[in-house]
Amino acid sequence: MWRVAGQESLISHLERILKKGLMPHALLITGPSRTGRKLLAYDIARALNCEGSTMLCDDCPGCMRIKHAKHADVQLVDLINPRGDQESKKTAIGVAEVEAMQHSASLGPFEGRSKVFIIDGAELLSASAANRLLKTLEEPPPNVCFVLIAQLAGEVMPTVASRCQHFELKPVSSQKVYQILVNKFEVAEEKAELLAPLSHGRLGWAIEVACDENLLEEFFKTRREMLDIITADYSVRFEYAESMAGRFSRDRLGVQEELSLWLVLIRDLLFAGFGLDNYTVNRDILDELKSLSAGFSVEDLRGFLASINQTREYLKRNVNPRLALEVMMLPLKPSREVAFS
Repeated sequence: MWRVAGQESLISHLERILKKGLMPHALLITGPSRTGRKLLAYDIARALNCEGSTMLCDDCPGCMRIKHAKHADVQLVDLINPRGDQESKKTAIGVAEVEAMQHSASLGPFEGRSKVFIIDGAELLSASAANRLLKTLEEPPPNVCFVLIAQLAGEVMPTVASRCQHFELKPVSSQKVYQILVNKFEVAEEKAELLAPLSHGRLGWAIEVACDENLLEEFFKTRREMLDIITADYSVRFEYAESMAGRFSRDRLGVQEELSLWLVLIRDLLFAGFGLDNYTVNRDILDELKSLSAGFSVEDLRGFLASINQTREYLKRNVNPRLALEVMMLPLKPSREVAFS
């Protein structure tokens, strides 16, 4: 069975393609982080190599080995583990990784029907690597499937994205997240009520946090640090920016995810200031958000939102991270007047 929940329309479409034998040689799966993109990629690999009488039987050797990431014909390429060894994290997926994939693809499947390459972070392919991959996508070997994963299709090199069939995972409604947590994962209703809006539609995040109390505590700790930064002076903000910049070289995706959390938090400040409580994500601290919002003008918060988005783009273009993150902190100027009337 498919392990990705809350994406019924997309799964139905995939099943029709598979039953008709029309699976494309290249797919691009997009969506926010922790929505199940990698899980879906592995499910596609299982569907292509399932040996059972029904699709995704979960019992055959092919399904079991892929499920436990031990299948010789299913290979993952990402920044953390670009060539299946224990290399340290990189800032881009390079030509060497693509050449290794091309060589492996030329040999054909070893133990299954199809060889599947999952590229997690397709937007992080270097220009040279993307151009090298393009040649293979234009003339794909038989019985080989490339599954590219990215947050946005527009962040992948256009010529590469155009050679892939696009599947987008959309955020799941808070109500749906709540139902899945309670009914499928037996999460306590009170905890599910807390996590559903905090997930911001990312079911994978909600499931991970529901199963690991430490992750929830880490989230609260990060959020508290951000709330303190909002009211801090510039020296404290710049110290935070410096710390974040230091982490960027080791964990680019983690820093980008933290910037996404900043976007949600500042957006919530705007909604709380206008009394749009039902639109906020961090509803468990709604009173604090309302109090904080009174200290900033709408222009300040809108300027900070624009600055965060600009910083995300700068970091993708390899601008000096410390400079970009310090500049990001400048637009947020405390105001004594309530500007939401």
